[in-house]
Amino acid sequence: MRVRNKTLMGRIGENGELNLHWDALKEFLSSHKGKVAIVRVELMAVEPTEKTRNYFFGYIVPELRNAFMEQGEHLTKEETYDKIRMLCPLFAEEKRENGQWRKTYKEFEQLDQAEANEVIDWLFQWAAENLYKILDNPL
Repeated sequence: MRVRNKTLMGRIGENGELNLHWDALKEFLSSHKGKVAIVRVELMAVEPTEKTRNYFFGYIVPELRNAFMEQGEHLTKEETYDKIRMLCPLFAEEKRENGQWRKTYKEFEQLDQAEANEVIDWLFQWAAENLYKILDNPL
């Protein structure tokens, strides 16, 4: 059985050219002559800064844990983090595999900086509306 998928990583240079190991791609394609191929480019996320991670895990998660506790739900920090991931739609990722929809949840570290900022803004709004908790903006 021949391999039907190939994942290669490369870097986009200053001039916009993709630099990757072309020989590996050519070898893979040569074993599938006459077939139709779909080429998809996926850009790697630039993970959130350390300041953003510290703000999320050092302030937001403990504050929401306390807000949940005030409403009678006693959670650990890890359980609070998991609950935030399940509540916030920005963590969810749906994929169709083998004719079935599969929903997975990203980790905070898998988000890029823009997505991390969106999550934080979403949590500000959600906490105010549902937990009656106003979260402070970082300085």
